[in-house]
Amino acid sequence: MPICRGTRPARALAVTFVLAVALALVHPSAASAASIRLKVWDFNACDQYGRNFPDCQVTPTQRASAITSSLTSFSPGLVTLQETCRSTFDMVVGSLPPGWVGYFFSTYTTTDSRCQSVDHTWGIALLAQSAVLTNPGTTLLGTETSGEQRTFLCADVTVTVGMRACTTHLTSTSQAGAASQATTAANLVNQWVAANATVVVGGDFNLNVRQCSNTNVATGLGPWYSGTFGHGKVRCYSGTGSMYEADHYRVGGDGIYDEDTLGDSKVDYVFGNRQHVNTDFDGDATSSSVSDHDPLRGWLTVHD
Repeated sequence: MPICRGTRPARALAVTFVLAVALALVHPSAASAASIRLKVWDFNACDQYGRNFPDCQVTPTQRASAITSSLTSFSPGLVTLQETCRSTFDMVVGSLPPGWVGYFFSTYTTTDSRCQSVDHTWGIALLAQSAVLTNPGTTLLGTETSGEQRTFLCADVTVTVGMRACTTHLTSTSQAGAASQATTAANLVNQWVAANATVVVGGDFNLNVRQCSNTNVATGLGPWYSGTFGHGKVRCYSGTGSMYEADHYRVGGDGIYDEDTLGDSKVDYVFGNRQHVNTDFDGDATSSSVSDHDPLRGWLTVHD
């Protein structure tokens, strides 16, 4: 005896099931939202050829070649650069394959030969594997006695997921000044976070998170970090911010956190806001023969 016959209730159930599938196809579920394991490469390039910086004595041509080689090997979706000559930036952009976009902002016009070019501009830059880069904008954070402008540079890119990408190079002449500048930038980021934006920031903050009991680190980086942070697993500070830092301690992480990026200090960072970044973030500092800073690599699972 058959278990099931073609009765009206069965047909109705089948029709209902077909309609449900059709509606699911027309209206994708939240699970189909865009997501990417974003690789971020942050680097203070120390474009200081001919000046009193022993670790930086290579020409812009050599530095551009080293950067391009690193990008080819690591294949990041987003790159944040500081202390770079416009000539170095242009050579890097010219060496990359189609599909990259970039934006350079001059924070200083040099009066020496460090850039080995008729273009003496020097500053910070963004690169991304994105179809377009739109809405670039800068916020002045402070001005050095030399005339260098400490600046927060941001632009909209889409690396599978749309995001506001930013970079900065904070002052090295005053810890209190760096803390103030970091707080100003964090307040700006928080406005975008409140508007449900995805924000990814890479930069040289000149604040050493490996150093505990430092008021300037606490006040400058506290508004960035979500939860406790500082000196790897020790976590000697309490953050009030919305950001995960790629090389920050987490349960299940790689066991090595807050790696040195300048001497025995960590002053370079890759941040992504927790509202659009999962908790599986990861990071490491590599090494460089063309700068006194080590490149910082970050992995962030970013989603809509």
